[in-house]
Amino acid sequence: MQPRLIPAGDESAESKDSRFVLDYPDAELVFGLVYAVGTDYRPVLAYLEDQIRLGGYAADSLHVSDWFAETAERLSLDIRLLDSNEYERIASRIDAGNKIRTRTKQADIFALIASSKIFSTREMDESDNPVAHKRRAHILVSLKRPEEVESLRKIYGPGFYLIGIFADEAQRVDFLTNRKGLTHEQAESLIERDQKEKELEFGQRTRDTFQMADLFVGLAGHEYEKGIQRFLKLVFGDPFMTPTKDEHSMFLAYAASLRSGDLSRQVGAALACTEGDVISLGCNDVPAPGGGLYSSDGEADHRDHVRGKDSNDARKEQIIDDIVRVFRKLLPDSKEEEILKAARPLLRESLVSDVTEFGRSLHAEMDALMAAGRIGVSFRDAVLYTTTFPCHTCTRHIIAAGVKRVVYIEPYPKSLASELHEDAIRILSSDSKRDHRIPFEPFLGIGPRRFFDLFSLKLSSGYTIERKAKGEMVNWDFRRDAKPRVPMAPTSYLEREQLIQKTLISIYSAPEETQSNVTTTPSEERSGVLGTPGEDSQAGRKLARVEDRRTGDSSTTGERSGSA
Repeated sequence: MQPRLIPAGDESAESKDSRFVLDYPDAELVFGLVYAVGTDYRPVLAYLEDQIRLGGYAADSLHVSDWFAETAERLSLDIRLLDSNEYERIASRIDAGNKIRTRTKQADIFALIASSKIFSTREMDESDNPVAHKRRAHILVSLKRPEEVESLRKIYGPGFYLIGIFADEAQRVDFLTNRKGLTHEQAESLIERDQKEKELEFGQRTRDTFQMADLFVGLAGHEYEKGIQRFLKLVFGDPFMTPTKDEHSMFLAYAASLRSGDLSRQVGAALACTEGDVISLGCNDVPAPGGGLYSSDGEADHRDHVRGKDSNDARKEQIIDDIVRVFRKLLPDSKEEEILKAARPLLRESLVSDVTEFGRSLHAEMDALMAAGRIGVSFRDAVLYTTTFPCHTCTRHIIAAGVKRVVYIEPYPKSLASELHEDAIRILSSDSKRDHRIPFEPFLGIGPRRFFDLFSLKLSSGYTIERKAKGEMVNWDFRRDAKPRVPMAPTSYLEREQLIQKTLISIYSAPEETQSNVTTTPSEERSGVLGTPGEDSQAGRKLARVEDRRTGDSSTTGERSGSA
């Protein structure tokens, strides 16, 4: 696909307008799927493919596990892919992926291979340079490491979207046992391995990867269909799609998290009434005298990053030292320093590492509750949105506060909330026992990361969209008007600069009367020479030369012949 040069005004009258907009209406898209083992992803994939095709795109699905044998052979790596039963099939492929990542020492190796596979499908132009596909979407099934997502975002920029498919543990165990024939023990062991293989440097990290998604969908009741349909309409420029109450509140929770200067993580929370009105926001940071938290614009700042240490980490080290000294009494012939040296790394892997109570930071959920309390607003029956699953300490305050519902994105394995308060909260979305307990639900919808790109009319890094023209409402149709809102440019910024040079020559050489008679709309004036910012790619073409060849103009003046 060549970048299309279109007039900023009437496309049919390009001779009257020397101003051009660099546009990619047929830009490629890349989607990645992430889901936990035992999730029946197949209906989601099928529906995604169907909806992409309705938008006038071809859909190619690439399964990462299909490349294991070929990759192992090229690495001279001995792997065994077993298919005698479902347990061995899944376990052997987890092993294979781990071995390949370990051998290459590349946590993102399968993202690199995926990019190579996509590249291998490209045609070459006359100069033996790769050409972008026209209106094609590539779907990667599935991603297991955060590094894979990071690399794909670097390679494909705004053209890459990650979709997280949620199924709770009960649903996954049921699928593996009743549909795939695994024992309950086998299902539990695979689920544990898949979430996070702590002991393996290059093991799977599905849980960490899932939270990076741009869209979260669930399997229950085919709710994924509505989620995917809304998402693709936004991706393709629907001007009338707006956030749901959950999406808006979670976006504000993420926005609140950016205030945090905590050394460990940024967490945000938002309290909202059931109608969706936000009551208060909170983040995790050190409380200040007089109420609220310290901030960068306050009279004084005594947060941990200013003091230079995390008090909770320091206290854990003291606890470890004390435990070692106690055990020294049982080993009188050993030297204390030798014991300390050998025991400290082992104790760091124990439950001591889960201690959180000695930190100075107020947790985001508590900050949101306190903020509402300070201004005298009731939060009984409110909904709490938090970027991270609440810890057990926050959970007991959430229960006591009368919060009606909790929604989260990022899991928090250290939390003992479900163990300590199973009488008051319920975690599993498939729990058929709908009772007085407070539901802690995973977030489903458009993730906060691409909020401005997809929902904003003017602030998106893609093209500006409008809902009416000349006093009439825009008639947008998915099948007719689908065009990537933030297109992935097949050119680098250097190539786009070269095109601008050529365009400027054309503008400067145009007759004066042509320049003065140009009629543009306000949105076209704002668009300038480049109407759509693009991202770098490795296409490697000399764009001006390609444009000359495509239009049949071999001159260096930059004037075009024919239509774009």
